[in-house]
Amino acid sequence: MSTNTVRRPDLRWMLDDVLLPEVRSAVVLARDGLVITSTGRVTDDEADRFAACLSSLQATSAIAGEFCGDQETPAPWQQTLVEFDDAYVFLIAAGTHAYMGVSTSKQVDMAPAIQRFHAVVQKLGAELGTSPRSGDDQP
Repeated sequence: MSTNTVRRPDLRWMLDDVLLPEVRSAVVLARDGLVITSTGRVTDDEADRFAACLSSLQATSAIAGEFCGDQETPAPWQQTLVEFDDAYVFLIAAGTHAYMGVSTSKQVDMAPAIQRFHAVVQKLGAELGTSPRSGDDQP
C-alpha cells in the first residue's frame, strides 16, 4: 500500500448516511484505486476489488470528457452511473483525487439516493481528499 494512502476505518462513520435500505456497499477510494474506507456488505478484499474497478471506471469516464467539451478543453468528470439488470453503481468525485463508489439494488429510489450521496460528498470532501502522487495532474 502506498505511504500516501492509508486505509482510514475512522472515516467509516461518514458513509453511514449513504446506507439506505437498497444500498449494498460504499467505498471511498483514492485515484490510484486504493481504499480509503468502506462500509456496507463488503469485506476488505471485496472493497479492494471494487475500488480497483472504480478507479479504472473513473479514468475511462474522464477520458470520455474529451468528446463532451471542445478539443482544447475537455469537460471535467464529476460522476458516472452504471446500470445492470438488477443493480446500479454510482461513482462520484469526492474530493481532491478521491471518489466515492456506491452499489445499490435496482429498487433504490434514485432521486433521494443521489441527493444523499452528493450531500455526503459535499459535506466531507475535504476529509476525503488525498495528496496527489508524483505526475498526477488530473482531478
